Amino acid sequence: MGKIEIRKLSLEEAAPIFSWLTSYSFTPNPPTRTAESFAERFAHTAETNTYLALLEDDQAAASAGTGPMTQNVRGKIVDSAGIFMVATHPAQRRKGYAFQLLKELFKQIRDEGVGFSTLYPFRESFYERLGYTTWFPPITAEINIRSLAPLLSQDFGAELAQHEFINSVGLFHEFLAIYQQHTHGMATFVKNPQPDPERDKAWVITSRINGKLDGIMVYSLQGDNVTKFKFNIYRFYYFSPATRYQFLQWIAHHIDQASEVCMVLPPYEQPQTWLSDLEVNLGSRRIGPMGRVLDIDNLNGLPVGDGQFSVQINDPTCPWNEGAWQFTSQAGKLSVTRAGKAACTLSIQGISSLVFGNIPPEDYQYRGWGDVPVEVQKQMTSLFPAATPHLHEYF
Repeated sequence: MGKIEIRKLSLEEAAPIFSWLTSYSFTPNPPTRTAESFAERFAHTAETNTYLALLEDDQAAASAGTGPMTQNVRGKIVDSAGIFMVATHPAQRRKGYAFQLLKELFKQIRDEGVGFSTLYPFRESFYERLGYTTWFPPITAEINIRSLAPLLSQDFGAELAQHEFINSVGLFHEFLAIYQQHTHGMATFVKNPQPDPERDKAWVITSRINGKLDGIMVYSLQGDNVTKFKFNIYRFYYFSPATRYQFLQWIAHHIDQASEVCMVLPPYEQPQTWLSDLEVNLGSRRIGPMGRVLDIDNLNGLPVGDGQFSVQINDPTCPWNEGAWQFTSQAGKLSVTRAGKAACTLSIQGISSLVFGNIPPEDYQYRGWGDVPVEVQKQMTSLFPAATPHLHEYF
């Protein structure tokens, strides 16, 4: 092993390193993405994204990047970080370089006051060792479009408008900002790219009730046969059932144009209960997201239920989290303070699962995260009721 250095890079410095490593690791190749195309793609985040590279004897061995996000955690909008482009040169794998690089990245993120992180893993077990826990993946649902025909004769009271996505990006993000306020786990990047006329070919349907935005659906029609198109839905967000059924009615208007409907839905949806004879074929996206608490101090102020418990936290990746902590509900908000002693010991994976609500405390002993007494488990689930986080962003 030669001389190891971790270096923070500008976008221009990162482009030749990240373009080759990420293309080689995550896309069919050759060829690999050019440095110029990489720099162009991420130019809008040149001042916000962080790019780290681990070099061995001045040769790039591994990469990792992060972008600032806002995220809803149990009803509070917090600063979060999306981790991406974690890759290692094939000649440098199995040396722990990615692990080493991410530990440094976590430290830098935490120094900026960010307490939460999300990502899409190339391997869940690798990121679990770093403190992440797996969330439910988005649902994919194929439905029988002809079963929507009964909706065509009904009036649901929502006003729909159709736009091309490329001309309605502002409206799309306006709705996302509203929806995020009500959606646990939902994270959006602070800066988004301008839409690409070739890549972002989609329709946007907005729903308004009494003039107020109530939902948004993003879709496209694809295929070669004009009577058997595939109706692909990429976003299906709404507040009221009226909007949901108005969206389904819009789909029904395409019965003679589309033969298939495929929807990507948040994991909390249950499309099989929407209507009779939908013949729903449920699946999920191949890779589900993962989440992590980066800084225990940033948990203060989260909306919680009643209860209190003390716990000794093990977090070797982020040592500032280690030690005994007291978790207490004060007027519906979480107070987290250092404690002199603890009722049990728990790894950071358990704390992350508690906060995001995706894995119950009774499972922790079987995951190797700690053996929590039954009475403490009750306090934990009272303070942090089970929840279904939805990330929203794909990266």
